[in-house]
Amino acid sequence: MEHIIYRWDLDKTYLRTEFETVKGLIRTAFQSAEEKESVPGAPSLLKELQKDEANSVYFISGSPKQMRKVLEKKLRIDGINWTELVLKPNLQNLLHGRFHALREQIGYKLPVLLEDRVKSGQRNREVLFGDDAESDAYIYSLYADTIAGKVGEGTIEEIMDLARVPSANRKKSFHAVGRLEHSDAVGRIFIYLEKRSPPKGFDVYGSRVVPIYNYFQAVLILYREKLMGMTSVIRVILDLVFEHRTPPSVFANSFQDLLRRGVIDMSKSVEIIDGIRRNLNQKIIPLPQNFYEDLMAMLDALKEVENKDVAVSVAEPIDYVGLYIDQHRKLARQRKSMFDRLFG
Repeated sequence: MEHIIYRWDLDKTYLRTEFETVKGLIRTAFQSAEEKESVPGAPSLLKELQKDEANSVYFISGSPKQMRKVLEKKLRIDGINWTELVLKPNLQNLLHGRFHALREQIGYKLPVLLEDRVKSGQRNREVLFGDDAESDAYIYSLYADTIAGKVGEGTIEEIMDLARVPSANRKKSFHAVGRLEHSDAVGRIFIYLEKRSPPKGFDVYGSRVVPIYNYFQAVLILYREKLMGMTSVIRVILDLVFEHRTPPSVFANSFQDLLRRGVIDMSKSVEIIDGIRRNLNQKIIPLPQNFYEDLMAMLDALKEVENKDVAVSVAEPIDYVGLYIDQHRKLARQRKSMFDRLFG
């Protein structure tokens, strides 16, 4: 039986969190588990993925270790099981004067991902979930190409020099790299557009990275790639309808967006729409008034949308060093802007 590992970030990918204002920072730090809000569709998607006992879920978060009890309680409230939950040792970073490490992510996440890959089984396929708040697309892509043997130790060392990664984390990374069995194990990297970043900005990573506006888009792609059945797609739709009052237009627009970007091909879209029609029957499920008719009318209209199919593989080698320099400058400007809003 195939074992698939789903790796998730927490803040802004699974949990709604706010770091852009002092009020938001304080609120996030002192929220109880019951007060924390999940991103719509994330819990239902995860629960569907976990119904296959061959799958496992690994969380890696930039949240401090001191939040473990609250975060674990929140996940249990949502009915989520997990194999591992890794949190950032920010108190240790603070006590040892590693102020740069408080916000730096490559030196934290990459060693954890590589070590986990070695110890969790190197024949497993992986699907990764992150967000557009900072560097998830970059780190996940670098991780995927490292385990595929497309990125060498020299490139990793140069990136870690630029990122000022502590020597202990470097050693962990290179120790893990030396034990890797190379394979194209990472299928998709989903980036939840919490900041509504333009999807075009992620083209540099190739089609493996898929920016999504909501988790309905994720389930459509997972279904297309035979990682999820139509029953699970319907359950996520129902969760978004009943728990989050998502209107038919959002589902239709989300589907159309994937068609226009070529993430889903037209022949597959017809199959998906017909599958939704067969399974989402208002005679069986008491949907809101006119919801079924409106949704199916909108989805049927999409059968005329022109699109192009895009393969999963990355066509061009990624210049990770140059990309880091460009993104670091952008992040520095964003952080300065956030600092000015917080304390200016």
